[in-house]
Amino acid sequence: MIETLRLTHSTTGQLAETDIRNRLPSEQLLKRVAPAQIDAAFAAPTTLKVADRLAEIAQKMTIGQPDLTLDAVHGVGEVRTYLNQILNELNAWRTGELAWDEVTSSAVFYGPLGTGKTTLASAFAGSAGIPIISTSYADCQKHGHQGDMLAALDKAFANAKNAAPAVLFIDELDSFTQRDTPEFNSIYMRGVVNGLLEQINRAKDVEGLILLGATNSLEAVDPAVIRSGRFDLKLHVPLPDKKGIEAILTSKIGSTNVGGLDLCSIADQLLGQSGAVADAVVRDALGRARADAVPVNQAHLEAAADRIAPKPEIETLRRAAIHEAGHVVAMTQLGWSLPKRVCLTGEGGKVEHEPFSFMTPSKARERLVVLLAGRASEICVLGAPSSGAGIGDESDLAKATSIAMSIERQWGFGETGLLWDAKAATDIWSVPGYVRRRAEQHLMEAKRNALALMKEHKAKLITLAKHLLRVRDMTARDVELFNYYHASQGSARMSLG
Repeated sequence: MIETLRLTHSTTGQLAETDIRNRLPSEQLLKRVAPAQIDAAFAAPTTLKVADRLAEIAQKMTIGQPDLTLDAVHGVGEVRTYLNQILNELNAWRTGELAWDEVTSSAVFYGPLGTGKTTLASAFAGSAGIPIISTSYADCQKHGHQGDMLAALDKAFANAKNAAPAVLFIDELDSFTQRDTPEFNSIYMRGVVNGLLEQINRAKDVEGLILLGATNSLEAVDPAVIRSGRFDLKLHVPLPDKKGIEAILTSKIGSTNVGGLDLCSIADQLLGQSGAVADAVVRDALGRARADAVPVNQAHLEAAADRIAPKPEIETLRRAAIHEAGHVVAMTQLGWSLPKRVCLTGEGGKVEHEPFSFMTPSKARERLVVLLAGRASEICVLGAPSSGAGIGDESDLAKATSIAMSIERQWGFGETGLLWDAKAATDIWSVPGYVRRRAEQHLMEAKRNALALMKEHKAKLITLAKHLLRVRDMTARDVELFNYYHASQGSARMSLG
């Protein structure tokens, strides 16, 4: 910087170097100043005023800058990889290696409550060394009527623009719901969403401004808000896996204090819970340790976990393991790609699989078999199903019913013609009885095929269920290894650990 000033602001080559160095910000802060801001500072007439301007810019950048960094965030899956990519591109822009229009400058986080979406935005800003300006639908709405709300939204965007390079974080994006949804005041919502779209469009032209958003439900957000060009990346923030939970526990307890603690068993108990729940368990355990005036121990952790996320009965876990194993066996025997993850949780279990981009008649039938394979596996091994396949609108039976109705009334795969019915998959009792009977036939056929598949591969089903009950959490690679050993050793006893 000194040598550049010597070339640009001195005809003799002489500078008041000591005074300039005293006024310049630290080298670490200077690295965060954008090229455009450096150019603006160098427009000052003297070297000391250039140094003062750079110090002023650097000082503004530290205001609102979080201490948290991405290194302290655990259990968020592949999201870290994408955020590191944005971080690298941002740094390349700062050094002049990339033009701003080459930088990925926006992303929306979506996923269940308590998975750390807000924390991720703050941690990204901390890692980038830039301030974060946060807003939300609720923050803006509390200012008053629609005009006041839009003014508050405008102010948040203006603050972020003035602070750039900075992060602008918009929480509760699902509150900016679809403008034509009848349950809401569509005229009011249209004005609000249009105001947000206008602000986002302006923000995309601000060099150094990273736009991040968060929502629990991507489907609830007005599609225009999250389309590519406004939010470039849609990043799913999952519930943490077993390793992620262990990392969260270690981070919160402190790596120097975990010696002798069995965090693996606590992580088993917390599978299916959010990172926020893992945080709560540690806080509870540390509180118990303080009350006892001793370092935190296993008894404190177990008591905290039992209070916040009680263990399910072993028979419930065994049934859940059989149920989830049935889904996996059906997937592998039907030639599907491997599930991304299969695990047991406090509420039962789950299998994660990449969604289909489209359906065909054969894919739809296979999907029904896979959905009903969990229930069929319970019948095959235990003699009767449980209610687990039908609890909630995300249950196996709910999804299977939706597909069966879509076969007949939306996808044109059934015998009821090519007419499309928007409500067919959600309001089954409003359609004619003969359509419901056709859908039920699809379900019964899938039930028979699923049960036959489970009986044919019962040995594999039982072996996988036992393994899942032991390890609790399996990745696609784990399932691949299981299939390899089962194929090579038959139903012989295996040790994959």
